[in-house]
Amino acid sequence: MQHKRTTLTVLAAAAVLTTAGAAWYTTLDTPTHTGPPAAAHGVCLPATDTDEDKAGYSHTIAVVTVDRTVEYREEGEAPGGALLSKVTVVEPLKGTPPATMTIGQSVLRQTGGGYAKTKPAYLPLEPGHRYVVGTVPDPNYDDGWVWFATAADDDLTAATTRWTRAVTHQIAPHPDPACNDVIDDGSSPATP
Repeated sequence: MQHKRTTLTVLAAAAVLTTAGAAWYTTLDTPTHTGPPAAAHGVCLPATDTDEDKAGYSHTIAVVTVDRTVEYREEGEAPGGALLSKVTVVEPLKGTPPATMTIGQSVLRQTGGGYAKTKPAYLPLEPGHRYVVGTVPDPNYDDGWVWFATAADDDLTAATTRWTRAVTHQIAPHPDPACNDVIDDGSSPATP
């Protein structure tokens, strides 16, 4: 009898974990109290292969100087956390950012101190350095979430030229071609 109870408990736990995992990998793009979902899809982000893709998705792109790290927040659902940085806008390239912003980004905390990037074009913002950043609105992180960050310390003119061109030739947000299960309903955070 004890063996049967243990087996049933293990099976129930496996079912709960499987359901929780499936729910985590699936998102429903429906505001509360508005009826059935407009679209359901697996974890699939907009295409960000090119600078033009990144420029099209970002609401704001600017050359910034990082003033200071505001805080690091652990985030439970993935390794690492969110780094919030206070930045001064040196030159807006897209949108109308405020003169100073507090923005969040995903980072991995290093054992010896400091932070590591989570994606190749996603440098952790370090105080005293200049970057070109693209942001999207996210009220959880004050003035927005960093969609991309590239260094601008070594050659500010080249960085500004690169991203001005990307903004000029930006591509509207679209699903990554590897995603064949996405239904575009116009509810992207990049939709004005």
